[in-house]
Amino acid sequence: MNKSRPVKLKLILPGNMAFLEIALTFIVNSANVFGFSKSESSQIRLASEEALASIILNALNDNPDEEYTVICRRLPTRMEVVLQDKGMPFSPDEIPDYNPEAPDKVDGLSMYLLKHSVDEVQFRNLGRNGKETALIKNIGSTRIDRILEKQKGKSKAEATVPVTEWHLRPFAPVDALEISRCAYQTYGYSYEPYIYYPERITEMNQSGELKSMVAVDENDDLLAHFALKFYHPEDPIAEAGVAFVKPAYRRLAIFSEMCRDAFARAKEQGLQGVYGRAVTSHPLSQKKLVDFNFISCGVLLGLFPSDVNFKGLTGKTVQKESSLLMYLPIKSPVRTIYPPARHQEIINGIFARGAIGVSAGDSGEVNPKNNPERFEAPDTLKLSYSRMEVFNTADIICYSGEEKIVDEIHAAKKRLCIEHTDVLYLFLDLENPGCAIIAEACEALGFFFSGVLPYGMHGRHALILQYLNNLEIDYEKIKLYEPYAQKLLNYVSACEQG
Repeated sequence: MNKSRPVKLKLILPGNMAFLEIALTFIVNSANVFGFSKSESSQIRLASEEALASIILNALNDNPDEEYTVICRRLPTRMEVVLQDKGMPFSPDEIPDYNPEAPDKVDGLSMYLLKHSVDEVQFRNLGRNGKETALIKNIGSTRIDRILEKQKGKSKAEATVPVTEWHLRPFAPVDALEISRCAYQTYGYSYEPYIYYPERITEMNQSGELKSMVAVDENDDLLAHFALKFYHPEDPIAEAGVAFVKPAYRRLAIFSEMCRDAFARAKEQGLQGVYGRAVTSHPLSQKKLVDFNFISCGVLLGLFPSDVNFKGLTGKTVQKESSLLMYLPIKSPVRTIYPPARHQEIINGIFARGAIGVSAGDSGEVNPKNNPERFEAPDTLKLSYSRMEVFNTADIICYSGEEKIVDEIHAAKKRLCIEHTDVLYLFLDLENPGCAIIAEACEALGFFFSGVLPYGMHGRHALILQYLNNLEIDYEKIKLYEPYAQKLLNYVSACEQG
């Protein structure tokens, strides 16, 4: 079987517990065929058993006249087990939170086991077609450490002869393995998980999520990698980064040239801007972005893990690493925004520094002519949240301007805090007339100002609030390059203090 091509296996069964073992055998056999190890298949079985038992008993009432569908998909670096049914509607927020520190209370244990047996769980409402639960498991054997273990003695040795000539070229699939190696040499395993799966790097470049460039020497050996990353391929802004320069070549000014090339390409592609998340354990990366006319627009406290090792750059971080959010304006269509009154001055100042045109809207009287690109977010976009395991942080994305959405934000905050998530970043739609009311209500829940990201929510300006979950931040250890960034940090610190 060609494992680089998507494969889908499908089974339809009666909604009765008597057939559960058939479904589980089908799923495990699919996992084995797809190349999972025995231990990985066992984890997939455990998650599938918990999910299916809930569907059969709670949604389908253990009724053999009802049916559910099991779909197993093999993608280049992961497997999806998709369970579809048309039974009783279900909301994961209705399930009590299980606390592993209180094992005598088993409420919520099933959902806890499900989520901790696979890499990602998604609940999707299909409207008239019912609902589906997707269990996603990455293939461990495709991770860079497993690949290198199999290839001992076969991988290229680091060049011992100094490189004097190099050039940039677009990414090719053959580069993926060396990019993963380069990431590991730079950050260990403290970067985002996808970078350690070579096939995932290729897949993301093919889908448009990444637009990678590599620096190579005269023998076409990879020296460095840089990419524009799109959280949605159609977004008008991209994150600049995924930057890795092999330690032996850091004196060649490769990074600066790759930045220059990436920002020129962003302009050619018609993007409205590019943003970056610069570390604050040292000001070097901030200085490079300032040199390229980036502006400081936010401070993301506690973003990176405390065990990040920047190797030859700064060494190991001394506390959970915060990040300076920086933005490069390219083109700036004028938008109407509705900021909270208490933050209006700082927000207007950020936009003014980037010459990004905004006008103040009246939350009580909305003129659609002011916002020609206004849209009503579909239910699937009104509120969503996701947890970044390696950073132990979470993003909560909210497009709604209805005050009742605050209850859902509160529920998401509670669930993420029980999972011991260090920091929650809440993104609110600044172009929604209800933004100010939602922000004030969320600040009453303990969120406080972080910054703004121009055009950061599907092309709409984003207000970012943050919540620290028993995380201590020593502001004195945050090192900033430019005076305005320090002003922004002081403002954030004052907001945290209330």
